[in-house]
Amino acid sequence: MEVKANDIQYAIEINFWLFKILGIWPLSSQSSITEKFFTYFIILLCSLLLAFIIIPGSLLTYVKVQDPALRIKLSGALSFCVMAILKYILFVLGQKNIAKCVKYLKSDWYNVASSRDRDIMINHAQFGRYGSVICAIFMYGGGLFYAGILPSVTTRVIANTTIRPLAYPSYYVWFDPQEDVTLYKMIFSIHCCCAFIMHSITSASCGFAVTFVMHACGQLEILIVWLNDLVNQTHSHQEFDRKFGDIISHHVKTLQFIVNIEAVLCEICLVEFIGCTLNICFLGYYLMLEWEQSDAIGIMTYTILLISFTFNIFLFCFIGEMLTEKCEKIGEAAYTLSWYDIKEKQALGVILIILNAQIPVAITAGKLVNLSLRSFCTVIRSAMTYLNLLRTFTL
Repeated sequence: MEVKANDIQYAIEINFWLFKILGIWPLSSQSSITEKFFTYFIILLCSLLLAFIIIPGSLLTYVKVQDPALRIKLSGALSFCVMAILKYILFVLGQKNIAKCVKYLKSDWYNVASSRDRDIMINHAQFGRYGSVICAIFMYGGGLFYAGILPSVTTRVIANTTIRPLAYPSYYVWFDPQEDVTLYKMIFSIHCCCAFIMHSITSASCGFAVTFVMHACGQLEILIVWLNDLVNQTHSHQEFDRKFGDIISHHVKTLQFIVNIEAVLCEICLVEFIGCTLNICFLGYYLMLEWEQSDAIGIMTYTILLISFTFNIFLFCFIGEMLTEKCEKIGEAAYTLSWYDIKEKQALGVILIILNAQIPVAITAGKLVNLSLRSFCTVIRSAMTYLNLLRTFTL
């Protein structure tokens, strides 16, 4: 079956633009020198912007500030910056595996066998696309309020001196942005660019996970349909061998695709798992502080960010749960085959599928935790525990 020209674009368009913004979309062998130079320039620029946030922020939080309560308040934004930097480094280092994942995805679209298989792939691509868009809306919306609106409405006058807060509190050793309006505006603009890059990294990690894992789930569902066809339809031995051979080869290819996805996401999911636990805790703490002060803009900002981080980790865990479930269903579909009526050689292939399904492939956080709805509950429970500790010792 011929695939529509826009099918592949529909499946990966959101990821393409997010990765292009960050300079981490894999280059092809036909890429020109100009394209390569521009990509490396973007990576360098993003790295400098991230360094512009993390170094002055760390100096302020852990060198200049001595008050433990204020350090806790400043640590939330700093932890998000550290998360973004770590994920960006992992993306840059994992470009080869990203390229392999993109190659697998395109190959699957080019080799669609029927309109039914295409419908299954479109449905999963649609889920991945909508998940990526919703994640990006939450992240950019929260970033707009936090970096663009919140500092503008919290300007205050102390001892006849106007204090203009920066989006990310920082300590610059050689100059003070509060002493020069032009300098302040320039640094504030750079901070907004930094916020855009950091929220793009978070959106890209979530978008990559949901798009490619859902594509893998679609391939597993196609395999289940193929196996059910072997049960429900009568085939000659030769036709059975051909179709079952296609199932085995496609199953192996899909498992290798999942292994490549895991190679990209393993450490990123660990950063997301730990970082979201801390950020949900900090945002809950900030929300209680703003609620006491009846700051509507602050409450709205932290609420949006809290929803976005909760949605992100939920989406990671949900797709991890779905992938594991699809892998297990492959074994169930193979077991329901009339394997007792087929040749011994063919039955060995069925047994191989069943054995593979006994240990389902899973997306993990650093090979330590399988992403599932249970691990999502663990994140929320841990975040609430830490929030209670913060509230006990500081409020």
